[in-house]
Amino acid sequence: MVEKIVDVLVVTLGILGAFVLYKLMLRRMSRGGVNQAAYCTLYSLDKNPVKDEVEFYFITPSDMNVAFCVWKQEEKVIEIRNEVFTKGGHIVRFDTNSIPDGEYFFGIQTTEQKTIKRFRIQNS
Repeated sequence: MVEKIVDVLVVTLGILGAFVLYKLMLRRMSRGGVNQAAYCTLYSLDKNPVKDEVEFYFITPSDMNVAFCVWKQEEKVIEIRNEVFTKGGHIVRFDTNSIPDGEYFFGIQTTEQKTIKRFRIQNS
């Protein structure tokens, strides 16, 4: 009877120890977390597919250089803007008639990130 109690206590202490180690590991891993204030936010399009002129919207957390591009697969089709944008929201307009219909990706590139979203051009 005493042996069963000791076995239960050992198992319970083992589980408790594993739980404590798990919590310590999570705390340690979260210390070097991602600083969200250093990254832009890129929003999806309201309409998809798009035609004619389209407006892309993104927010910068501070003044920073941002390249706004359109890709087809891994190939950059066009760099719409590459400049320093001030802190806040920005709209980038693009005439989709300048490239053929099809599936593309639009997105932003900074020194810290590359964020892309899919869209379809259908002018015909």
